[in-house]
Amino acid sequence: MSENVGSSTVEIVKNNGYAVEVHNVVTEDGYILELHRISANKSGQEPTRNHSVFVHHGILGSSADWVLGGADISLPMQLSDAGYDVWLANCRGNTYSRKHSTMTSKHREFWNFSLHEVGTFDLPASFDYILMKTNASQLHYVGYSMGTSVFFIMASERPEYHHKIRSQISLAPVAYLFNTTSSVRHIAPFAEKMNIMYQWVSNGMFMPQSKMQSFLVTNTYGEKIARTLFCQKCISYAVSSVCGSETYTFENKLIPLVIEHFPAGTSSKLTTHFSQLILKDCFSRYDYGPIMNLQHYNSTEPPTYNLRSIQIPIALIYGKNDVLTDVEDVMRLKSQLPKLMDFVPVDSPRCNHVDFLWSLDVTKQVNLKVTEILQKTDHAAWEYTGPPSGSCSTDGTSDSDSPTTKGRQSNSTGDHHEYVNFAPGPDRSAENSSGEIPLQRDVDDKSAEVVLGRKLLQKMQLLDNLIALLKSTETKYHRLREGLTREFSEWTHGARNAAGTRRGAGSNSAAGLEDSVAGAKTTEQTITVTSRRVGIGKVSDFVDYCAGLHRVDDRTAAGRALYTTFSSLGRAIKFLKMRYK
Repeated sequence: MSENVGSSTVEIVKNNGYAVEVHNVVTEDGYILELHRISANKSGQEPTRNHSVFVHHGILGSSADWVLGGADISLPMQLSDAGYDVWLANCRGNTYSRKHSTMTSKHREFWNFSLHEVGTFDLPASFDYILMKTNASQLHYVGYSMGTSVFFIMASERPEYHHKIRSQISLAPVAYLFNTTSSVRHIAPFAEKMNIMYQWVSNGMFMPQSKMQSFLVTNTYGEKIARTLFCQKCISYAVSSVCGSETYTFENKLIPLVIEHFPAGTSSKLTTHFSQLILKDCFSRYDYGPIMNLQHYNSTEPPTYNLRSIQIPIALIYGKNDVLTDVEDVMRLKSQLPKLMDFVPVDSPRCNHVDFLWSLDVTKQVNLKVTEILQKTDHAAWEYTGPPSGSCSTDGTSDSDSPTTKGRQSNSTGDHHEYVNFAPGPDRSAENSSGEIPLQRDVDDKSAEVVLGRKLLQKMQLLDNLIALLKSTETKYHRLREGLTREFSEWTHGARNAAGTRRGAGSNSAAGLEDSVAGAKTTEQTITVTSRRVGIGKVSDFVDYCAGLHRVDDRTAAGRALYTTFSSLGRAIKFLKMRYK
């Protein structure tokens, strides 16, 4: 795998013996997307299946994420070996899709996109192009993480594409994020301010692939100590805090490949959109704030995506240890999909969010199931007949046995299966403002208390973390203020002492003309020594100013010095901003 370090997706696929093509797709709003097509497998055999497979990466990812581990764990390569025509997506803004028909990536408007634009522009353009090139009427879709989010947006907003998708498989599906326990929950409240900062510093570009990644791989990973402490321990901790506990089977040799290709960049607005999904208990469009929402949506609140309108057979595959995509949120998503085809937990309690890509057991735990579903739905005579009997619940029991799935509601096809009730409130038979039909409320008091108890514990934990953060910030602030006050006090006291020495020397010379020149030199040397001791030689102007005042307030002097410091810092930041425009 070492030969893949520094290689592009195309080079990695070729190094593994597969034929690959590069295709450029232009979206309706002018973005040029680069698609990578695996057109033949290792033996040179061209696709034999009826429908192509479109594979979409997660947030901050690219097509490289799917092929870093080689054919042994790569889902696209294994699908190619199974006879499928595989297309790898690259959404706007990442390493391979940073072009536009009228703009460059240096324009701020280039980065003005969220999940909504990726779902409503990128996916339809890619679908149309693939179907045109393959002369087919349908294709399969496999999405991971954000790749599932944008698909749900596309299917909700562009119903004319329902008949073009034969089946959809969601790996670590993301629609609702309200119950996530990932560390990103603690960053989400600051996402709006971070977005403003990135708009000012980088025109909205967020974490692009850079030369620093190559530097870390070539200079840091080569040292054994750095490889052990940084690449393995630090990265393992970061992954576990964001995605779940440490992966159960992960090859450390993959770490330099991952660092080299990930993150691949996106817009700060898109990451802010994800943060809004964490803070809100809904799956909705980008929230501009009440005033701007009126301009964009003619409503103070952004409209929600109507998941119940999606008429596409969908399979959900999730991990029980995935703290980013919480099981409760996945169950809520499941309950709102009218054409649920399959619902499968990964057969390992330690499967976290990144195990869907880079676990050494991903072939056995995920890829074989994906291939099985595709083979079933790829037959020309296959039709959706409803969800499988005895769909798995979170604890491995059937829906009918689960204590949290009491309600039953028919879907659009007339089939029946169990649904989970997470929404509090009285029963309503009418549709809400977003077009969704509310779930029937038939949860007993104990289940309701459990749900409310969990949410209360989450809020209390979040409040405790916030209080601890505020206390830590206050402590650091007081320490900094005391240190600065003490330092500037010593500075101003030294300045006054030096100035007093000068005034005393001047009055003595005026009163006693009999003093010799040698005495004057002695006084001058004394002043010089004192000035050097307190550092006055470098701030003579400040000393002269202090000499003109009999008393200088220490806090006033400290405030003026701080003002000067921050003014210099502001000028430096302004210079850097103008330089990198």
